[in-house]
Amino acid sequence: MNKRIFVPNCFLASPSEDDDVAARKRRELREKLLRGDEVVVTQDGEVEDKNKKKDDKPAIVVPEGKLAIPGNDDDAAAQERKKLREKLLSGQEVIVTQQGEVEDKKDKKDKQPAIVVPEGKLASSFYWYERDPDLLAAEKESMNHFFPLFKMEKLSDSRLSWVGTIKPKNVRKNAIWYIQAIYDHNHPHNSSYGGSIKVYSIEPDLEKISPEIGFIPHTLRDSANHIYICTARPEDVKVGEISTSAASAVSWTAKWISAFELWLAGDITTNEFSGHNI
Repeated sequence: MNKRIFVPNCFLASPSEDDDVAARKRRELREKLLRGDEVVVTQDGEVEDKNKKKDDKPAIVVPEGKLAIPGNDDDAAAQERKKLREKLLSGQEVIVTQQGEVEDKKDKKDKQPAIVVPEGKLASSFYWYERDPDLLAAEKESMNHFFPLFKMEKLSDSRLSWVGTIKPKNVRKNAIWYIQAIYDHNHPHNSSYGGSIKVYSIEPDLEKISPEIGFIPHTLRDSANHIYICTARPEDVKVGEISTSAASAVSWTAKWISAFELWLAGDITTNEFSGHNI
């Protein structure tokens, strides 16, 4: 027997003038995202044109750049990290270059100044926020200024994180995302995609969405196989200015969320979202 569903008498919705305005805003945002234009992110997580920023309203500027697509150089980087790990754990003698690179003593270039670190173990705290309280204070100040509704939490493994909401009202009415930005133990660095802060979506849950819609562009999986948002490429993350700030990671995430919402609405194609254009 064929099953049927009863649809009561009603009228199909007609587009309103508000819908046209919203659609126009989505098109404008789509064009900016595809070009990788410089934008600002407000305290609510809104992505807006830089020239529309209100002087009395805190907002963080997301510089020109593209969302990250992992490359094929991850394996090579992993091998280098493995070699360095073995040297550090065994306390071998190493050299440190002017750029702060830790290298094997035999690799030292004669004309390049470098200091020799003799054999021995590190004695400092493992946690970055205990080693560098000034950096922690700067992180708190930046987040409290740009995203005051986000709260800092400490995870069971002693990593610090920020939890809060982003509301992309320009792309979907009443949309709200609950996100968590987690610092790596070795924060700060820009040796991987997104820098040293991984951003996860608590709600909507990307783990549940992924089986329904397939691969989600610009996402990666961590060592526990959980999905996190892959935001900026390493070349777009500048040490000391961007990668050291959770506020910047949250702003890049707001840009990703806007692109994701436009993708689901059909305003951005899969190729456009997956490619380097955004």
